[in-house]
Amino acid sequence: MYLHSLKLWNWRKFAKKENEGAGVEVVFNEGLNILVGENDSGKTGIIDAIKTLLGTNSLDGNWITEQDFYEGSTSLKIECVFHKLNPKEEAYFYEWLTILPQGTELRVVMEAEIYEDINRQKKIRRSVKSGPENLESGMEDAVRQLLSVTYLKPLRDAATELSPGKRSRIAQVVRSLKDFANDSPEQEQIIDNFSQAFDQLKTVLNEPVLSKIDSTVNDFMQDNNKKEPRIRNQNMSFAEILRKLELNLGELGTGLGSSNLLFIAVELLLLSETEVGSKIALIEEIEAHIHPQAQLRVIKHFEKNAKQTGMQYIFTSHSPILAASVFLESIIFVYKEQAYPMKKGYTKLEIEDYEFLERFLDATKANMFFAQGVIFVEGDAENLLLPAIAEVIERPLHRYGVSIVNLGNLAFKRYSSIFLRADTTKRMNFPISIITDLDLKPTNYYDTPCYLKVDKGLNQRIAELYGNDEIKDDFENIYVQVKDIISASKTIYGKKINEELLNNEQKKQKFKEIGEQIQNLMQSTNNHFNEYKEKVIQETRERYFDNIEKTKVFISEPWTLEHSIARSDLSEEFENILLECNYVRESNRRQQKEEWESCGDRDLRATNVYRFLLDKGVSKAIVSQQFSKYLLDNRESLKDKLVNDSTLHHLIAAIIHVTGGEDSAIS
Repeated sequence: MYLHSLKLWNWRKFAKKENEGAGVEVVFNEGLNILVGENDSGKTGIIDAIKTLLGTNSLDGNWITEQDFYEGSTSLKIECVFHKLNPKEEAYFYEWLTILPQGTELRVVMEAEIYEDINRQKKIRRSVKSGPENLESGMEDAVRQLLSVTYLKPLRDAATELSPGKRSRIAQVVRSLKDFANDSPEQEQIIDNFSQAFDQLKTVLNEPVLSKIDSTVNDFMQDNNKKEPRIRNQNMSFAEILRKLELNLGELGTGLGSSNLLFIAVELLLLSETEVGSKIALIEEIEAHIHPQAQLRVIKHFEKNAKQTGMQYIFTSHSPILAASVFLESIIFVYKEQAYPMKKGYTKLEIEDYEFLERFLDATKANMFFAQGVIFVEGDAENLLLPAIAEVIERPLHRYGVSIVNLGNLAFKRYSSIFLRADTTKRMNFPISIITDLDLKPTNYYDTPCYLKVDKGLNQRIAELYGNDEIKDDFENIYVQVKDIISASKTIYGKKINEELLNNEQKKQKFKEIGEQIQNLMQSTNNHFNEYKEKVIQETRERYFDNIEKTKVFISEPWTLEHSIARSDLSEEFENILLECNYVRESNRRQQKEEWESCGDRDLRATNVYRFLLDKGVSKAIVSQQFSKYLLDNRESLKDKLVNDSTLHHLIAAIIHVTGGEDSAIS
């Protein structure tokens, strides 16, 4: 059996819904579950609810206090539902089972309320029942204890827990193992061995201790009342013997990390022996005291162990390393008092997206699971520049809990889909800004006709050049250059020529002639750049789920981010930094600047500036780093200039979106 779901009503920050529905429902995986999210998102509340209802194997006191009730409420409710009970478990829990068409489930519910007793003292009463809804009945303690979980608290003192003493955890675990059950041969052997050891100790102590004590004692006693001192065995119970044990790794000064790993292993030893009931381990801050490489080994062990043993792990974590190293399906994202499973069927991710993310979701990207908003960018330039712009407009990203995720490519859809829900009634509304380039070279980049439209008439004439009577509608489109039209037409209409002409040289000559004729046809056609641009913008927005939930797409147009800056009111400063990054000599910088100034047209100048960056192979990252420094050094004088620049407005809007505001929020 495994814990399938948890529902909470008025438990801590999870208020019940207006329709009396649960404030939150958490759906778990059978094996590994990692609860992630920013601080105070409710991860610990979920863990505490489970152990409060089900109890723990270490018999921790799981009392309910007034602080557990949602503010202003006097009643709360916790519900756990178990699925996939085996036949033996179904027999034990038979009278509390819910029979469903697809199988059975075990539903356990705790309700608590605050009331005033006869002395007007505030008290809390709680009841735990099990069974189908509205048909619940009390469950015997002996049966309910079969549902208890193993719990490891955050910032645990593992060394103390493994030390000898009354509260020795190793003693509790060993006593509970089947090999050392009451009256077992192993238990009797241990008690007998300790008795024999005391007998041997008596013999050793007789001469050096007892004989000397005897002479002194006899001097104290009356001659007619002699006493003989003896060392007698104290009958130690098995529990007392175990409390003398200390578990370590066989060396002095074992560090916190190693002790923590040993402590986890001890706790899971007992859990692995469970035959009937839950096999659940709750571990808060699994990464506590464990360095990154050990974290990876630990989590991989749990992934493997969960499949082999049927154990269920529910962890909380603040570690991007762990979040990146587990399967995405194991993650449950806790955000704004709701829990969002990342497994298949719950997100808009396709199956191949999960496979992609399994390979490429690293720690630098997994920090998005601990943020309040995310900006996805496609390269180093945006990654360096966005934080500086946010500082200038007085919306520093770190103050708003916003992460920038540099994808290094255009795989925005694969990542943004993580935060979009398949069930539109359970929208996450997690703020996402996607900043991407339109990647259309402007018309002034080309020396020949560009952004040419093949309409119905041109389509007919080009088809005739190839000797085709059948017209293909999919050829009617806007093409960037004539060579693109020639290439597309050859693919669509060239089959007939390939079939009729056997000689390769003749084919080559025929295609060349047709290409020249198409070139002549297109000389008189108009430029359709704006129409093409709008089409690409629309396709880009649709591809990346623009305005679905709280995902928004912001586009540097028509070309790239650097080209947009070169067209902006900060173009002069950008040009100077670009020249300083490429030229050491002032004379070279001045000569190139004069050449740009001679362009006259601002858009043409921006195109030439960006072409220079590409042709000279100047590092975009270095230019962005230097430009970011300039922005930060001059933030007071540049704020208004940035905010009011229409060319860079998409960057400002992207920052505002994830920091919780609208355009008007900038003053």
